Amino acid sequence: MLVAAIAAAGLAGAGCTEQSAAVRVGDTTVSQSDFEAELDAFASSPAFVSDPDSVKGKLSSSYSQEFVGAVLGQRIQFILVEQVFHEHGLELTDDDRSNATRQVQGALDDMPADVRSTLIDDLARRTRLQAELGDGYGSTLTEAVDSTDIDVNSRYGSWDPDRRTVAPPEGPAPQGGSGDEPTNQG
Repeated sequence: MLVAAIAAAGLAGAGCTEQSAAVRVGDTTVSQSDFEAELDAFASSPAFVSDPDSVKGKLSSSYSQEFVGAVLGQRIQFILVEQVFHEHGLELTDDDRSNATRQVQGALDDMPADVRSTLIDDLARRTRLQAELGDGYGSTLTEAVDSTDIDVNSRYGSWDPDRRTVAPPEGPAPQGGSGDEPTNQG
């Protein structure tokens, strides 16, 4: 479903205190609109989803929980990588971005420019951090996820700290004001 270079390592988050945020990882938040734009970009990209019907949810204009959880887990992993990247005093260079762009060779071309740019930076940071930490990369990320408060808006699921993944919501998505319309979830 998702290209291996982008696929998540299975990290995710839980019950969000800010309803306008899709996820909060430490001090970093991702708005619902930004997260849903990322969902839409992946769902409409043939490089990532070969059959768009395979990611659709039961409601019109919704996505399956498996798809939402995978994209959200990927976003959380990238946020954690960025935090560890900065903790190690690393800076992203144009060469890092160029190398990441070559890794995905055109796979992101049909995505909106802002989503594409964010993903290139995410991949570049991850590749650079893996090179810097070598064999310690996995344990460093595990330590980061275990020591970071991760909150997911309940419309997208909840954080399972034992499995380090997004668990599906236990019922229908909440409806009502303040951005709780049931869109882009399954």
